[in-house]
Amino acid sequence: MKILFTRFPLESTYGGAEVQTLSLMKGLRERGHAVAFAGSCPTLLRLCRAENFPVVELAIGAPPVSKSTVIRFFWRKQKMQRLLEVLLQQFSDLDALCMLSLSEKILLTPIAVRKGIKTFWIEHDRVSNWLTKNPWLQNLLRLSNAVTTIVVSELSRKIYLDLGWNAARIIAIPNGIKDALTSPSPSPADGRGEHIGCIARLTKDKGVDVLIQAIADLPEISLTIVGKGREEGFIRNLIAEITVREHLAEPRIRLIPTLPDLHPFYASMDVLVLPSREHDPFGLVAAEAMSKGIPTIVTDACGIASYLENGKEAIIVKADDVRALQGAIETLRDPVKRQEIATFGKRAAEAKFSLEKMIQSYETIFQESR
Repeated sequence: MKILFTRFPLESTYGGAEVQTLSLMKGLRERGHAVAFAGSCPTLLRLCRAENFPVVELAIGAPPVSKSTVIRFFWRKQKMQRLLEVLLQQFSDLDALCMLSLSEKILLTPIAVRKGIKTFWIEHDRVSNWLTKNPWLQNLLRLSNAVTTIVVSELSRKIYLDLGWNAARIIAIPNGIKDALTSPSPSPADGRGEHIGCIARLTKDKGVDVLIQAIADLPEISLTIVGKGREEGFIRNLIAEITVREHLAEPRIRLIPTLPDLHPFYASMDVLVLPSREHDPFGLVAAEAMSKGIPTIVTDACGIASYLENGKEAIIVKADDVRALQGAIETLRDPVKRQEIATFGKRAAEAKFSLEKMIQSYETIFQESR
C-alpha cells in the first residue's frame, strides 16, 4: 500500500504522539508498504528525514484550535484547501491517507474521499475546549461518517462517542512500546525510603501538583519529576515550600527538566505515578514503566487505565484526588504488594501494548476499511 501521513499542528514538541507516529511509519515500511510524510510539523519533519522517509514540507497556516486561529482559518481556508489539493496531487495512486491534525481533516477529507482514498483520522491529542467548543465541530461530525477515526484508548473512544461520532466509524488501538531493555532492579534514591518517579509535561492537565501534595505528608518518600512546561515556576514553588517546611538541606522532591537517557531513571524508581487530572489519551510512560517491571499508579483520566485491572496490573485512582493518590502510594509501600503489581503489570504490558501488535492492528484496518 501507498500510505501518506500528514500533520499541520499549531505547536510541535517531541512527545508520545510523535514517537508513536514514527514507530508506526517505520513498522509499516518494514512490512513492505510505501510510507511518506507531508506537513509543517518540525519534529516529524526532522524525524522522518533522519529515517529517510519521503517528505514534503508545506506550511498552510494554523489550525482552528483557538479563538484567534478560528477567525484566521475562516478567512484562509480556501487558500489552505488549494494548497492541500496540490499536495495530494503529488502522490499518485495513494491507498491510504492518515491525518493527524485538524486543518486537513476539515479541508482535505472531502477531496480524498471523492478520489476514493481510504482516509483515517488518527487522534493522539487530549480532548478539551479546542474540540468540544470548536465552531467546526458539526462539520467534523458530518465528515467523520466518511472516514475511520482511530483513537489510542477506550477512554478516548467514549469521549468521541459522547461528542456524536458514529460507533461503527471509530476504533481504539492502544499505543505500542518496544520490548523493554533489561534494567537493574529499582532501588531507593539518596538513602531514603521508596523513590517515586514521574515523567510528565508541567501543565495543569498533567496533575503534577496533585502528586506533590500527595507526598507532602509522607516524609519517608522521595520524588523525582522529569518534565518541563508552562507551570514549571508553580511546581518549583511547591517543592520549595515543602523543603523549607521540613528544614531539609537537600530536597526530597526534585525537578529535572530533561534527561538524555531515561533508562537509569526508570531503574531508580520503586513506583511510577502518572497523576493526570484531565483527559490523557493514553499515557505511554506508564506502559513503558510497566514493561520494565515497575509498579505503576495512574488516574482514571489516563487512557491506559481502560486496559488495566485495578489493584492487580496497576493501581487506578480518581483524578485530581490528593487523598486517593496518597492512599495508593501508601499501599505500594508494602514490598509484597509492589512486587505483585510489578509482575502482573509487566505481563499486561507485554500482552496488550507491544509495538508489533499496534502495527499489525493499523495494517489490518488500513487493508480492510471500506
